[in-house]
Amino acid sequence: MQVRYRSGSRPAAVKAMVGVLVVSALVMAALGWSASAYYVPALCLLLQAALLWSGRGFGLFRSILLMNLLSGLALVLVLWLGDGLGSRKLDVSGAMLLVHLLCGGPLMAAWGGLLLPALRRGTSVFQWFNPRWA
Repeated sequence: MQVRYRSGSRPAAVKAMVGVLVVSALVMAALGWSASAYYVPALCLLLQAALLWSGRGFGLFRSILLMNLLSGLALVLVLWLGDGLGSRKLDVSGAMLLVHLLCGGPLMAAWGGLLLPALRRGTSVFQWFNPRWA
C-alpha cells in the first residue's frame, strides 16, 4: 500500500518525533547553562528535527543517529570492559564521548532506539523521507 503525502501534510509519527527532538534540544540547551558542552548536542538535536520536519537529508539523518548509537555503545563498552587498554582507556573513552556529544548526546541515544526502526522501508517516516521509493 502506497501512501502519498501532500507537501503540507506530515504523518503523525513525524510530528511526534519532531516534537520529542525539539523538547530534547531544549532540555540539552538548559543543561548548557551549567556545562556549555551541552550546546552542541542541542544544536544537533535541532538539526535532526529540521531534517525530519522538511523530509530531506535521509542519509544524513540516519548517519547521525547511527553514529550516536554506536559511539554511545563503544563508550559504555570501553568503560566497562576496557581494562586491557591500560592508559589508553581514557583516551578512547574521551574520543567516544566527544563523538557521542557531537551526534546528539544522551537524549538522542535515548530516543534512537525508537527512531531507528521507524526508518525502515515501508514505514510512514521512510515514506516521508523517500516518497518516490515508497
